[in-house]
Amino acid sequence: MANTNPPQTPERPAPQEKARRASKFSLMTVAAYAVAAVGIVLIVVSGVYIYSRSRSGSDADEFAYSISEGSLDSYLGRSASPANSSEGYPSTVTDSGAESGDQEPIPLEPIVAPAVTRFANLYPGDQLNPKYWSEPEWAGSDPFGGPTIPDDFVAVLSTDLFRDFDPTAEAIRIRIPSINLTSSVAELDIVDLGDQKSYQTPDNTVGHIPETSSPGQQGSGWFFGHLESFAAREGSIFRHLPEITELIRQDPVDVYLETPDAEYIYRVTGTSQIHQSELHLSSTSDAQITLVTCWPPRVYDQRVLVDATLIAYRPL
Repeated sequence: MANTNPPQTPERPAPQEKARRASKFSLMTVAAYAVAAVGIVLIVVSGVYIYSRSRSGSDADEFAYSISEGSLDSYLGRSASPANSSEGYPSTVTDSGAESGDQEPIPLEPIVAPAVTRFANLYPGDQLNPKYWSEPEWAGSDPFGGPTIPDDFVAVLSTDLFRDFDPTAEAIRIRIPSINLTSSVAELDIVDLGDQKSYQTPDNTVGHIPETSSPGQQGSGWFFGHLESFAAREGSIFRHLPEITELIRQDPVDVYLETPDAEYIYRVTGTSQIHQSELHLSSTSDAQITLVTCWPPRVYDQRVLVDATLIAYRPL
């Protein structure tokens, strides 16, 4: 007997089922693209890091710069004679043994200055940073130090001992006008890591190693700050510190350290770059400071050091 049942047509999926399958396919596609994009980003980041690490330390020579011994005294303002001896400087002595103050000054003929005022107004070179004098059309507004110090500061030698007060107070603020830096200063505590001890990292401030010299004291004071701190979010106070190497090739750079009772000016005398394993705290016989930050960006296995010598102070 023949089968009289009609052939069955395949059941078509309902519209809702179609939409569900399409949505599932779309989500899987988006997830696949997202995973691929993350993978590409990780590969690029890893490549940049590996390249940066392979190049780390290759620019050490660029940071190796110091003021020559022959010009160091004039650079620190030591060769400039004071206006009078009431500031604590000894009076000068002539070959005959008499103080120069006992001799009559040699009369000088009056000199008439030429009328150059109108030219000075056209080209006010005294208002430009010396590094722009050769190309005044590209002049910026960078401040500059020069061989002098501010009028309200007293010039000192870095080997002098202060007679009017004892510079034992801790630093509370640091300023470096050449790189537009102003920051608080904090003493760094020692952190116990179990098998070893280390100093805490400065958190959005400049950290001072307590065992090193305070501002104004003989010896070396060590100050640390972050170049950048994306993960720990501890600031980037010293992000422009590496620029000082190029700045001091053209113009003096001064560092101002303030305590509750005085403010001190240190003039940068040199910069350098070393591997982090070579960093050791050292001291000197005169009053100096060393500023330290990590280098290069993203790798941080090198250290940029900026050395400065005390040249002036003022009581507050």
